[in-house]
Amino acid sequence: MTAFTAELKNNSKEIVRPALILFLITVIIVGLLAIVNGLTEDKIAENKVIAYQNSLKEVMPEAASFQQVKEEETLTVEQAFDASGAYIGSCVLVTTTGYGGDLEVMVGVGADGKVTSIDILSSSETAGLGAKASGESFRGQFVGKSEAKLTKDGGDIDAISGATITSRAVTNAVSAALEAAQSINGEGK
Repeated sequence: MTAFTAELKNNSKEIVRPALILFLITVIIVGLLAIVNGLTEDKIAENKVIAYQNSLKEVMPEAASFQQVKEEETLTVEQAFDASGAYIGSCVLVTTTGYGGDLEVMVGVGADGKVTSIDILSSSETAGLGAKASGESFRGQFVGKSEAKLTKDGGDIDAISGATITSRAVTNAVSAALEAAQSINGEGK
């Protein structure tokens, strides 16, 4: 055996052993992550349902019951009824894309076709900028409106300074919700 082949054989041992150790560590970590995911998956799904129900009540607080009437990939419509069973409006969940990714916006639309309230269910917008869309000062601008447009687009909704993309995404979501509620109501309650 030459000195070169002996050195190559020695170097192979130095490479293979750490690679196997790293592989085993990776397998153990992936296994642990899979176990943790399995343990928390049901709780996460349950929390998402609770957040959805809370959002329905936030945008339509006088509702005693809800009935889902439409579900699409980016839009879900639930009609809201008071304690006597009378229709009082619709709650529309719209998924849209903002600056940082998907935004889920719940919009309450009264029987009169005007926004009762909006709630941001999930957002990955920039902290300090786009995240301000969840604040009452921005959300409150939509209440009582039957149309949603930014002032830049000829409407009366002021965009969040430095977060025009997020502002436009929320405004577009509210417009889609108003249109969906009108469409559902036009088909009969």
